[in-house]
Amino acid sequence: MKLVVGVDGGSSKTVAVACDLEGTVRGFGRGAGTSPEELGFEKAAHGITDIVHQALAAAGGELGELVHGHLGLSGVDWPEDVPGMEGALRERGWECPVTIENDAFLPLRTGAPEGHGIGTAAGSGVCCGIIRPDGEKYFYGAFTDLGGGIDIGHQVLHGVLRAHDGRGEPTALTADLLAATGYRDVVELAHAVHREGKWISKRTTDPVLFACARKGDAVAIDIVTRFGKQLALCATNLIRRYGLEKENTAVVASGSLFVRTGPLLFDVFRARVLETAPRARLSLADLPPAIGAVRGALAGAGRSEPEVWDRVRATAEESGWFAHDVGAREKEDLSED
Repeated sequence: MKLVVGVDGGSSKTVAVACDLEGTVRGFGRGAGTSPEELGFEKAAHGITDIVHQALAAAGGELGELVHGHLGLSGVDWPEDVPGMEGALRERGWECPVTIENDAFLPLRTGAPEGHGIGTAAGSGVCCGIIRPDGEKYFYGAFTDLGGGIDIGHQVLHGVLRAHDGRGEPTALTADLLAATGYRDVVELAHAVHREGKWISKRTTDPVLFACARKGDAVAIDIVTRFGKQLALCATNLIRRYGLEKENTAVVASGSLFVRTGPLLFDVFRARVLETAPRARLSLADLPPAIGAVRGALAGAGRSEPEVWDRVRATAEESGWFAHDVGAREKEDLSED
């Protein structure tokens, strides 16, 4: 049995998927983050290889039998990163051809019917990429960009503090954030952050924000709306840059902030994108980015037929392995990424 493997290597987690050349998903592996920017090439390659071994073991294969590997990795931002990772993987026993790219492209490979278009991902940080029909690629994004969970956490805290001191409107965020963190009042919360070095994780602030927005809290809705507009700007900037305002370009939204928080963020995103490109085809990712990496691996192995991709999607959904990664749009519990 000939196999390919697709890998989504982020900062917080890594997912590997093994698939045969007919498009049947056969193995799955999961582990910690493997961004080479954070770990270096050697440690990243070590972690990726261990997780790929999990997927191959489940599929009944071995590393030396792989036909092709496609890796989308956080932190692969510069030309020298690709040969650096390739060399480190060879040292870990990889013999097959390997395609390495930034993980910004994986949601687009997953969600765009033709495999090209624009993809915007919002999780801890933000990234946005475009794949052109001729294969040209471009991306940007970082933890510092507006629209990601880290920056949203700051905005939630700001909303609570401003409501407390009178500069902002009263908000349900106050009671919900205090309940989620266990602090008695806003003063104690502020002291813990400013003087005790306490950090309030996005795993706490995200559920609070989106739950309050669903309840109609004006401050929460305003925060979500601002971030939806920033995420839309990521996509519309590329639309204008490449002159796609009148095209029916596929635009895919993915990441935990889109797919696991309820409809508001995506609805704002969609409305703003359509203002710029009325014919754009917008969709919300229904499978994780690692499946896009599988698509890339199959293409590298010469299997790009639509029926092969249809089988990948069908068997991935049937496996049930990826419910954790995609989640439900109305899901209240965002405690895990």
